[in-house]
Amino acid sequence: MISLQHLKKCSAITLLPQALQLNQKLDFCTDTRKYHHPSAFVAIPGAKVNPLDVITHLLDSKCPLVVFQDSEENQIKVKALEGIYPHTIFLSVADSVTFLQQLSHEHITEWKKSDPKHTVFAISGSNGKTTHKEMLSFILKTIRPNRIVATEKNNNNHLGVPLTLLQVNEQTEMVVLELGSNHPGEIKVLCDIAGPNAGLTTNIGATHLEFFGNEHNVFLEEGFLHQAVKDQTQGQGFYLINKDDHYLKELIPFHGAITYGESRDVSARVSFLENGATIEFKGHLIKATNDQITGRHNKLNLITCAFIATHFFPEQQEAILKAASEFRPTKNRSEWIDFEGRSVYLDAYNANPSSMKAALEGFKESVLEQGLDLDESCVVLGDMNELGDSTPRYHQEVGAYIQKLGFKHVYFVGRFSQHYLEGFPQGFGKESAASFKPEYRSEILKKYRIHFIKGSRSLQLESLFDIT
Repeated sequence: MISLQHLKKCSAITLLPQALQLNQKLDFCTDTRKYHHPSAFVAIPGAKVNPLDVITHLLDSKCPLVVFQDSEENQIKVKALEGIYPHTIFLSVADSVTFLQQLSHEHITEWKKSDPKHTVFAISGSNGKTTHKEMLSFILKTIRPNRIVATEKNNNNHLGVPLTLLQVNEQTEMVVLELGSNHPGEIKVLCDIAGPNAGLTTNIGATHLEFFGNEHNVFLEEGFLHQAVKDQTQGQGFYLINKDDHYLKELIPFHGAITYGESRDVSARVSFLENGATIEFKGHLIKATNDQITGRHNKLNLITCAFIATHFFPEQQEAILKAASEFRPTKNRSEWIDFEGRSVYLDAYNANPSSMKAALEGFKESVLEQGLDLDESCVVLGDMNELGDSTPRYHQEVGAYIQKLGFKHVYFVGRFSQHYLEGFPQGFGKESAASFKPEYRSEILKKYRIHFIKGSRSLQLESLFDIT
């Protein structure tokens, strides 16, 4: 519930109606399909639809407040609606998104001030942001039900972050916030809105290079969270620095920061197990295991999230580790499925060079752990998007990496197949998932005992299994 008193501080408002009671508290909604009374509704202009044209059912249920973006067209629409729906107050703003950002900032700032333990834990990085968010929020919601707010799905942008923050209420103790960026400066915008007082940058890799140009610029963008937490907390905030990452190891620790990794010169040292990992910090050992995750990268994600949860709720370590063991991957993301008697590792959500290599390493590890030969495995790779001018080189590198790992039966799907084949000429190129599906389902699936499927979201590789 958001106090409307915060509206006074929103410069995006062009005129504050006298009838608006500022002592009210309301939920805010931007999707007419998810509206519930008595929430306020923020009309965000779409490319094709003006939301003011589709809010009749909201107004019929006596929606108390509609925020709309000021324009001549909208003023005419609102004037007509005001005559029909006198119970609704219409609030004009210069920009609907800016209004949401300002309102959420005021709300979360007051929430943090209300209790020094209130935490906005933000997650940035090239790979593993969503996995960390899903793991950490699962653990925290298990031990602190109804007291944790987390980013839903991948709503991690300039609109998703404010909407997440607006879900915070008096019961909330902690926010787990995923920060996404594909253009320089976007992480700073999100940090300015949310004011994170704790956080983690997972790693730095070749992501969105068509906009960032090189990995150093990715580091400057994703690593900005380090500075934001430091500034918000005068250097006292909890922030994890991954010393095993080529770029992140250069971040200078502040008082509240903790270095972690396999390196010897870290505060929290990570070691890997067959079904999980441990982390040793100040003579105390934390061990997290889970039989449903594959690869060192996911084991690292798991132990990191267990460590974070234990830092904030040390008295509940036993429950935290139990919750960590019960976590299950999100659908289509690093997920093991059984399909027609075959074991399939499916990640049809995202792909970039570093995540692809890490996932392939984890898959090989899993194949061997199951006592299988690599000759019994099949690898299907889709395009890696948003790599700019480096697209051919990175696909060729991943192709060569597959060769190095020892896989033999490999299929490449999408418009960059020829670049993969330059690195792994023994493979087979396929135009699309749709054209590949008949051959895959009738022949290839049955031929090999274990399968690896990974590619960027646009490839829709999950359609090979009739999954939507």
